Amino acid sequence: MEEFRLEVTEVSNMVSSYGKDIYNFCRQLTRNKAEADELYQDTFLKAIELCHKIDKENNPKSFLLSIALRLWKNRRRKIAWRNRIAAMESYRDESDYESYPMGLARSPEEELLEKEKTELVVQSVKSLRKEYQSVVYLYYAAEMSLKEIGIILHLPEG
Repeated sequence: MEEFRLEVTEVSNMVSSYGKDIYNFCRQLTRNKAEADELYQDTFLKAIELCHKIDKENNPKSFLLSIALRLWKNRRRKIAWRNRIAAMESYRDESDYESYPMGLARSPEEELLEKEKTELVVQSVKSLRKEYQSVVYLYYAAEMSLKEIGIILHLPEG
């Protein structure tokens, strides 16, 4: 029982250290608050299960990001399979993704220009294949190195 408490404590420390980054990654992947919340919770539940495999000295953040990415890919695969079988239509509300930081005092013109630029970038990234979208996010938003991205996505560096 003592060992379990130690694992939960370690994961709790990871939540406080990397939680915001993991949540932002989940929001970026899902583009939906409710799905992101669920993916975020599932990521840390899986981290508790795999706590013995997490190397605290070897970038646990990348391990957590890879858990989130794998869970998301599995979900997308399941949804695609269900859609093929039952011909269901999935409903996603992409309009609730807040991509702008709060508390910045700007003029309405500046906000509109920033919103247009951001939307242009988001649309450009969305036009990429899913595996490239993940790379772009991990490199620019999560500020990970190409080596770390390669490890997470199981791809060669470069």
